Amino acid sequence: MTYRSDRYYRSLVQELSKLSDETEWVEFKVGNKDPDRIAKYVSAVSNSATLQSRPCGYLVWGIENDSHQIVGTSFRYRRTRKDNEELEAWLDRMINPKIGFSFHEVEVFQGIVCTVLEVPCATTEPTKYGSTAYIRVGSNLKPLSAHHELEARLWRTFETTPSELRTAAASVTTDRVYELLDISGYYRMMGQPIPADREKVLADFEHEKFLKRTDAGGWDITNLGALTVANDLAAFDALSRRAVRIVQYDGTTRTGDGKREWAFSGGYATTFDQTVRHLMALTPQREVIIDGIRHQRTAFPEVAVRELLANCLIHQDLLQHGTNPLVEVFDNRIEFSNAGAPLISLERLVDTVPVSRNENLAGFMHKCGICEERGSGYDKVIAATCDNGLVAPIVQSQGDRFTKVALFSHIPFELTTKEDRIRTCYMQACLAYVNFEVIANADIRRTFGLGEKKAQATRIIKDTMAAGLIKQVDPDASPRNMRYVPYWA
Repeated sequence: MTYRSDRYYRSLVQELSKLSDETEWVEFKVGNKDPDRIAKYVSAVSNSATLQSRPCGYLVWGIENDSHQIVGTSFRYRRTRKDNEELEAWLDRMINPKIGFSFHEVEVFQGIVCTVLEVPCATTEPTKYGSTAYIRVGSNLKPLSAHHELEARLWRTFETTPSELRTAAASVTTDRVYELLDISGYYRMMGQPIPADREKVLADFEHEKFLKRTDAGGWDITNLGALTVANDLAAFDALSRRAVRIVQYDGTTRTGDGKREWAFSGGYATTFDQTVRHLMALTPQREVIIDGIRHQRTAFPEVAVRELLANCLIHQDLLQHGTNPLVEVFDNRIEFSNAGAPLISLERLVDTVPVSRNENLAGFMHKCGICEERGSGYDKVIAATCDNGLVAPIVQSQGDRFTKVALFSHIPFELTTKEDRIRTCYMQACLAYVNFEVIANADIRRTFGLGEKKAQATRIIKDTMAAGLIKQVDPDASPRNMRYVPYWA
C-alpha cells in the first residue's frame, strides 16, 4: 500500500475513537492476540466495509471497546506468531482472496502506542478466512452464510455499486482534501474563480460526488473525485496504477532500442489537455499538397487522438487491478489500451446507443467538454480518419481483460491490406448511415485517394460485400447509381 506517515495514522486513530459506537467496519481491541480471532475479524470487517460503502475497515488495538478511550496496547504484530509462522505472513496465506491488508504501529500520545490493521473492502467476492466468510452483525462476529439477507445484499453491492462512487481515501480532514485534490484545476475547468469560503468548495465537491461526509465529521474522497481532479493519483492506494502512461518507441515495433516513458499522475480531467498536447508533440509531421500548395499536417488527427484517449480513460474496468491506461506511440500508429472488454459489438461502434462502464466519470468528462456523452466520439474518429485519407482504426479485445485501439498514420494505398480496405469501407458506410446518407464509389475513391480509379474502388466495395458487411440499397440500380449501406441497415 502507499506509504502514509505516522501523523496520518495518529489522526486516523483519533478520528475513529470519536465514532458514536463501534461500527461494523471498525473493531476496537486492547489485548486480543488470538490469530484465528484476528483472521475472522479481517474477513468480517472487509465484508462489512463493502456493505457500508467504505474503502476499508480497521482493527485497532489500543482503544477501549466501551468508552472509546485511547489507552494503548502491548500487542505487537511482529512478535505474534501462529504455529511458528509470523502473524502477517500467516494472515496473508489464510485470507482469500488476497486483499492487501497492512499493519501500522503508531504512538498516538507520548508513551501510548496503538496498532492499526487496515483492511481493504471486498470488491468482487466476499473476503474469507480459509473457506468461510464472516460478517459483523452489530458488535457480533457471525458466519456470512448464516445471514442470507446480508449475503445477498453483499453480492448485489458487488454488482450494482458504481466503482467511481466507492471511496478512494477515507476520513480525511478538510486540509487533506485541499492537499489531495486540485481545487484550482477544477474551478479553472468550470470557468469560475476559487471561492474564498472553504465550505462552498466542499459543498461544490460534494455535489459533484467527489466527496462524502463521514460520521466522524471528516470526508471520504470518492474514486470519481480522485480520478478526475487528483493532484497525484499515487496518493490513493487503489488508484496508484490508474495514472495515464505514455510510451514512445523508435520504429514500428516494441523490440527497438529506443524507448521513452512518461506518466501523467494527475486527475484525468485536470491533466487531459496536457496529455493530449504531449501526445501530439510526439507525432511526426507529414507533407500534403492541397491545390498545389504544400502543407504540413500531423500524422494523426488531433480530434481522433482526443476521442480515443477519452474512451481509454472512461471505459476502463476499475475493478481490474495492476494496469494503467496505456498509450503507445510508434512511427506508424498510436495504440490506446485499457482494462476491460468493449461493452458493445465491435461491428456496431459507430451506430449503437452508448453503454458506459463508468457513467459518473463519463458524465463529468462530458461536462468539462472532454468527451461526447451521447456516444458520438467514435463517429468523430471515423470521420477524422476518412477526411485525412487514413484507414479506419483497428479495435481489438482479449476476453474481458482489455481493449486496444490502433490508430494508423497515412499508408500508401498500394501498401494497405485487404482487411484495411474492407474495414475502412464498412466504417465509412456506418458513419454515412447514421447521418442519413449512403456511400458510393466516389466516396471510397475520396477516402483512399484513388482519383478516377473507379475499378479499384469497385473491388474494395465488392470485397466488403463479400465479407457480409455492406449491402446495396437497390440491387436493380445501374452501376453508376449503386449506393451502399451497412448490412444491418
